[in-house]
Amino acid sequence: MSIFNRSYNPDVEKLENEGDLNGLIKALEKGNNKDRALAARALGRFKEEKVLKALIGALEDDDSDVKWNAATSLGKIGAPDAVPFLLNTLRDEKWYVRQHTAEALGEIGDERALLPLLESLNDKKIRNNVAIALGHLGDPRAVDHLIEALKDWDLGFRSSAEEALGMIGDEKAVPALIEALKDRDVSVRRHAAGALGKIGDERAIQPLLAAMDDEKWYVRLQVEEAIQELNERLKEKNNL
Repeated sequence: MSIFNRSYNPDVEKLENEGDLNGLIKALEKGNNKDRALAARALGRFKEEKVLKALIGALEDDDSDVKWNAATSLGKIGAPDAVPFLLNTLRDEKWYVRQHTAEALGEIGDERALLPLLESLNDKKIRNNVAIALGHLGDPRAVDHLIEALKDWDLGFRSSAEEALGMIGDEKAVPALIEALKDRDVSVRRHAAGALGKIGDERAIQPLLAAMDDEKWYVRLQVEEAIQELNERLKEKNNL
């Protein structure tokens, strides 16, 4: 972080609207904590090299809000060059910095993030976000770990793991997701149905049809949509 300058009061919104990159970078380096965080977020709209350099530097800022906004912007930009630096930030002492960093790594989708993200599944503060990040990464090597997560006591974690499995689309997850259609939690059942629809495996047809009798209407709605999506995916496979 650069030396704090009390006399420098940038209008970050105006700088963003004008696309003034030099002004935003200056605000990131010399503004107060609030303005620097706002500048870090605003810079996520631009992919220029000097922006990436400034945002990567901001990952080591003294202010946590600046750090997580910089991580978020690097994720929006989709900057592979930032991955090694984001992996360092994934170990930050503040859980919300780690959370946004995990999300950014998922958005970038670089395989170098796989093992660190798998390790972060043990971080109970951010593991829901980590699971979704693994889904965005799309690497089938994460599937076994996400299937194991379906046994966890935390309902939110189970739902996030199901969503991630649907994003990855590996048929290995189908039996575990079919079993999850009978989970006692509504959200888990709903996410299981959605994931099965995305994977598009015919083994899920009968279990999904049976789930049309679910007691909750919004689960039934998700099941109906999943059946439609599954049928569409099967048609696509048959036409290949």
